Amino acid sequence: MKIAIEALGIHYFGGGRTATLNLFEALFSLDSQNEYLIFLSQPEPSLNISTGNVTQRIAPVKNRFWLRLWAQFSLPRAVRGYDLVHFAKNLGVFGVSAPTIVTMYDLTTLVHPELFPWFDVWYWRNIQKQTLLDANAIITISKTTADDILRYYQVPRERIRVIYPAYANHFKRASKDEIDCIRDRYRIPETYILHVGRIDRKKNLTVLVRAFAEFRQQTAFKGKLVLVGEEYLKSKDNILHPTIEQLELTDEVIFTGRVPDSDVPALFSGALVTVFPSLHEGFGLAHVEAMACGSPLIASSAGAVREVIGEAAILLDSIDINSIVEALIRIVTEPILRQEMQRRGLARAEQFRGEHSARQTLRLYEELGQK
Repeated sequence: MKIAIEALGIHYFGGGRTATLNLFEALFSLDSQNEYLIFLSQPEPSLNISTGNVTQRIAPVKNRFWLRLWAQFSLPRAVRGYDLVHFAKNLGVFGVSAPTIVTMYDLTTLVHPELFPWFDVWYWRNIQKQTLLDANAIITISKTTADDILRYYQVPRERIRVIYPAYANHFKRASKDEIDCIRDRYRIPETYILHVGRIDRKKNLTVLVRAFAEFRQQTAFKGKLVLVGEEYLKSKDNILHPTIEQLELTDEVIFTGRVPDSDVPALFSGALVTVFPSLHEGFGLAHVEAMACGSPLIASSAGAVREVIGEAAILLDSIDINSIVEALIRIVTEPILRQEMQRRGLARAEQFRGEHSARQTLRLYEELGQK
């Protein structure tokens, strides 16, 4: 088969990029028979494989708006003669004659429209709805996202396939030397509380900062709060930095910015606890990565988090300051609980390893391509 994959925009840091690249790397290693043409915003060296059946085509524009226009006008012609087209990160185009698959990571834009620009909300309510109604199949990364698709778009259930993403093999417990090296690199003290992910309103980091301040007052905690990730300007948290200044935490909160993916396992491994107080998650790949590295986890149960994490973390049904503080105190003062969370997390992460998602995706390709 000749399979085209549209993966424009996966160069942006975040779980969507990580999950997509993990899938592609496993898929292309597994399948040396089919011919792949993959559309990207920038070259991805990890997708260069020796079998020669994968071609990368880089879009000539970078601006988000112009990129979508380029895709709409260019892709239908570029994929003529292909047996299947997979839109790998939510958005699609119209006018493709081959069977199409769309992967949906989450519907946060509709679940929390207050967090996004009005145009994005309009797009997801109208254009995205038609994209999914036209698709021959939809891959969702959780049952929760599948339920959201049924709720907001009324797509026939039989078109939806739930395929959980897998985390990369390098996410595992780091050695003490590796942890010390990373701490030196980012000037992080021995004791720290961690969050990994984009800095945006969905991640609810202002509440985490307020909880951190209260936790310090109640326990005399001397460690730092470390926030790893770049700011997401489309949904910028405008009150995060003023809150830090108001609470006089400028020297207690460390912003690393975006870090190489290879540095993240040691950051997880060295953390006293990792906290994810997000308002919504379509899956929560960073949660799984943290567990795979042996970090105890505190997380909101929003979106698909409970589905993915199960009983392997302290889950918060109410994402407020007091709930986070109480969970932090439990982790710090109960070493047996902390060890149990590590054990459960490592066991739970094992369920999201390997080539399982790639094999499921390839079976769907074969099914649609044969039709």
